Amino acid sequence: MTENLPEEVTKSSFRRKVWDYMMKNELVNFPVSIYKRIPNFKGAAEAAQRLIELDEFKKARVIKINPDKPQEPVRFLALQANKEIIVPIPRLRTGLFLHVTPVASATKEQLKTLVSTRGLEQAGKPLGLDSNIKVDLVVLGSVCVSRDGYRLGKGEGFADLEFAMMMRMGTITENTLVVTTVHDCQIVDHLPPQLFKEYDVPVDIIVTPTQTIYVEPRLKKPSGILWHMLSERRLKTMQVLQQLKEMDEKDGKIVVLKEVDSDVETRPYIKNRVKYPKKKRFSTKRDASNTENIVEGGKDKVDKPRFPRRRTYKKPKAEEESNSPNAETKVENNTKNASRRRKNLRAKTKTHIDFSLKLSNISSGVRVRDLKNALLLRGVKPSEITWQGYRGICYLHFSKLRSEAAPPDQPVQVDSIVANLQQLRIGESVNDEDGFIYVEPAKPISRIEVTDVTTVLNVYQELSTSNV
Repeated sequence: MTENLPEEVTKSSFRRKVWDYMMKNELVNFPVSIYKRIPNFKGAAEAAQRLIELDEFKKARVIKINPDKPQEPVRFLALQANKEIIVPIPRLRTGLFLHVTPVASATKEQLKTLVSTRGLEQAGKPLGLDSNIKVDLVVLGSVCVSRDGYRLGKGEGFADLEFAMMMRMGTITENTLVVTTVHDCQIVDHLPPQLFKEYDVPVDIIVTPTQTIYVEPRLKKPSGILWHMLSERRLKTMQVLQQLKEMDEKDGKIVVLKEVDSDVETRPYIKNRVKYPKKKRFSTKRDASNTENIVEGGKDKVDKPRFPRRRTYKKPKAEEESNSPNAETKVENNTKNASRRRKNLRAKTKTHIDFSLKLSNISSGVRVRDLKNALLLRGVKPSEITWQGYRGICYLHFSKLRSEAAPPDQPVQVDSIVANLQQLRIGESVNDEDGFIYVEPAKPISRIEVTDVTTVLNVYQELSTSNV
């Protein structure tokens, strides 16, 4: 960024700088493509753990938490701490919030499934505009924040709009604290105040994996919905906004929308769109020679285009061979060779499994590449890995553990493998105090299983009913 050019100092330039830095230094977990996203930064679990230790969190009963991936550990720990959470419906297309209440008897695996995007959609109870719920704490994700409280999201404005709606509904007040969890590199000393509008939501507390920053003095928060900053297009995409507009008009308020849809942050592709001409059928070189314009006497004279050379049809090789005297012999040989290749391929791909181990208590932030690196450092080389990280488990399959000369009934020697995997720790863990991976024998499985979220949610609902 060139500091001498004021036009380059924009919200987008700060976002781009943070995204580029985090990608270059490999500071993000899945999804790795963080552009136009709230980055799922490494250390999100540690930041969540630091957040729940705050007095502000302990005193809160209902917490609004964004659905972004880096805030997933916050949602998990909030439910585990017996807090109620409300999560915005993505892009507010089908409603406003989903309300999730804790269940004391739920297991960690059930809670991990519940706080995922799909789990929230299945088990969350929709909250309408007539809800009288009160929120004690707001947790946001961010792309960039300054030490004096200015915040940049991914640029679509939904967090700001959600905050304005909650103010309009009376769900929060101007005194409700706003917290964000970010990586240390996402904090800057200064963001130009002139970049921010009256609808931008500032933060009061910044929590990272290593530090907690209290903003003093706190910046002023939006007081409600600013209709003159919203376009007709935005209203058409959100039914809840249309309902709020009708409510305000019924109360006698004059609602004036933005006349021109010029929201650069939410629609950069509209304002800066470049219309390219349609591609020509032929290359530039051929077109130039075939349809050259010559100006004569103020009028354009166009030479007749030369049509492309006529293509001739060539008989396929297979058809030529079919007419030859040895066609039947060749077809028979080709069939035999294809059958032999298929048998060899099946023999190569089918791996005999002598022994399998099940690894559990794997954190949601761990990826299969992290597991492979950890196994490599310990000298453990499985033949196959069945990864089920979303369930916190995986299977290691081993083959050729007994010599060819050994009898079939001789037990497989796996003591050294199990010993090498003791006290294995991969990445970050919020699931257990020691954070170690549990290792136990397992039967070989031949395919990757798919989580049945419906089953987990049914268990969750049964637990909710029993507690009531």
